[in-house]
Amino acid sequence: MTETLPKLRVLVVEDEPLVGMEIEYTIEELGHEVVGPVAQLVDAVAAAADATLGCAILDINIRGGHSYPVADLLLARGVPVLLLSGYGRQSLPDRLQAAAYLTKPFTSGQLQQEVRNLCARTAADPGP
Repeated sequence: MTETLPKLRVLVVEDEPLVGMEIEYTIEELGHEVVGPVAQLVDAVAAAADATLGCAILDINIRGGHSYPVADLLLARGVPVLLLSGYGRQSLPDRLQAAAYLTKPFTSGQLQQEVRNLCARTAADPGP
């Protein structure tokens, strides 16, 4: 069965090269375009503020700090996010508790499902 969702630009914020490559491969396999992977907080904030995006996958702990400001910018713009972390959801600030979340390590299948869910949310609510 082919994907029926539109092709989206997906921001990837991940500072572990192998994990970033796995995420990039998964997104491209699903027919979407990758922005990144971005490894530095300052670059991630710039991309979140300026890039045209359908959704984003954000590692919580990256070079330069936590990606919370990136998530805040994206959510304020109406861009759905998937948060990745080796820590439990309880470590997230209250304002991000409702965001999609995937615990590291994850399988390729889990990542594919979460990316499909994010893209479906974007397609269902394309924003302004």
